[in-house]
Amino acid sequence: MEIDESNRLVAKRMRAALREAGMTVEEAAPRAHMSVSSLYRKLRGERHITFTEIVYIALLTGRDPSSFMRNLDERP
Repeated sequence: MEIDESNRLVAKRMRAALREAGMTVEEAAPRAHMSVSSLYRKLRGERHITFTEIVYIALLTGRDPSSFMRNLDERP
């Protein structure tokens, strides 16, 4: 299955949230129930991100899960 631009935009927002929360991928991955390599691939937009994974990252970063998915159809 091909990765689309919406998935890449969600990944970009998740990377920014982790960075703003001061969390590394190595710290976040086990707490999000993922391997480090899997989270790296998802954050680079190479793999699909599930809603459950979005929720885990949202909880870790203190954000609402919808913040990663807002305005996906209005991106430049």
